[in-house]
Amino acid sequence: MISDQLPQNHFKIKVRPVQHKMSFEKYKTDVFKLKNGSEVAYIENPRIGFHLLVFERDNWQYVFSIDRDVADQVTAEVLIDIANSIDYPKQKY
Repeated sequence: MISDQLPQNHFKIKVRPVQHKMSFEKYKTDVFKLKNGSEVAYIENPRIGFHLLVFERDNWQYVFSIDRDVADQVTAEVLIDIANSIDYPKQKY
């Protein structure tokens, strides 16, 4: 997503099957838990210019990224709130 008011600030969500996940282990800055108990890795790496939140859920890897320049406004907690808001429709059996 690119803001129409602040186009220099990007928020991106990448979703890929866990079979093709990318490893971010060596870049972890911090580890948090989602409300479902799964762990998320938070990454602040000045070389890439983005702050990342990485987690897996239901055989998918999610990578949220936000420009480093707005990381003081879009904090790890905000990204975690977004991750916690992901819901799937209930299955009908």
